[in-house]
Amino acid sequence: MKKLLLITLSILLLGCSTESEKFKIMGTTDLDDGKKIFRVVADSNNQPIVLDTMIVSKGKFEFQGTAIEPDINFLYMEGVQGNVGFIIEPGTIKANLFKNDLASSEFKGSPSNDSYILYKNETKSIINSLNEISTEYERAIALGDDLLANDLAQQHNDVRKKVKEYEIEFIQTHKNSFFSALFLEKYLSAKDLDIEMAKVYYNNLDDKIRNTQTGNNIYNLMNVSKKIIEVGELAPRFEGPDPSGNILKMNDLLGKVTIIDFWASWCRPCRVENPNFVRIYNKFHDKGLNIIGVSLDRDKNNWIRAISDDGLVWSQVSNLKFWNDPIAKLYNVSFIPQTFILDEDGKILSTNLRGSFLERKIEEILGNQ
Repeated sequence: MKKLLLITLSILLLGCSTESEKFKIMGTTDLDDGKKIFRVVADSNNQPIVLDTMIVSKGKFEFQGTAIEPDINFLYMEGVQGNVGFIIEPGTIKANLFKNDLASSEFKGSPSNDSYILYKNETKSIINSLNEISTEYERAIALGDDLLANDLAQQHNDVRKKVKEYEIEFIQTHKNSFFSALFLEKYLSAKDLDIEMAKVYYNNLDDKIRNTQTGNNIYNLMNVSKKIIEVGELAPRFEGPDPSGNILKMNDLLGKVTIIDFWASWCRPCRVENPNFVRIYNKFHDKGLNIIGVSLDRDKNNWIRAISDDGLVWSQVSNLKFWNDPIAKLYNVSFIPQTFILDEDGKILSTNLRGSFLERKIEEILGNQ
């Protein structure tokens, strides 16, 4: 009898645990009836994996399943370009999808998704300001108005500081939101947050958030002792194999100015940025600019194909070891794309600039030589 009671109790406890991890997505959409909606996650190579598929009926759809921990999911609508991201977590999530206006789609009813609606509403004016400044900056560069461009660059930095201030406050006031962990991971990865303060924010998060994979990443970022690669220091020397297997050495490839670009064929933001690198290289190579691409690929064919497809004519190296690439570890690279700008002696002049901001910096450096 006692043994039977223990077995029954164990089953009840397991049942309670499973129940607490269940989720339901109840959605409405203007997508045509009979069309499919796909629930997707990104794999370690940032490629989509379809987890589930539902068919729209009378403008509605529904997903059910188990969410052991909060995570980022995406919904794709059949025949519609793009996707909508949200946080999958236990509970009932209400979704509204608009096929012609993905940005207006929203998810609510769970702690993380509700907090993100608040975040979007409260930062809307700041984000709009950032976009307007970026547009004005591009126009100033095109017109050759250096004074205005410098002023706009400073304005851009000032507004970005406001975004950071809001996101740090968000972390402190939304301890049960997975977005708090994502923001914290972002600033730690970019080495843009004091470790001791990060530990305070981390310890304030709910256990269910700290115990996610992102929570584990935060813990490792806070506790792994790494030398920070800083502006003004000599860049660590490295060597690596090019696509033909020849060993290239960094010091042999330095120009008057050199960009070290950490990227990968599977990294969508990297591929989007590559046309900017091509344009900047073509504009400044004859004046002394060189680029060294360091790929975090692990499939050689994909790496070589991306180099060809994107027109990357400068030197490329890769050990094909993904995030375990020794050059990436040497530079403490924890996200890509990531860039380091060096002078002719290998001293680091700037880091992590993209697009027109990168172009402006290269023009500024070469103009002073």
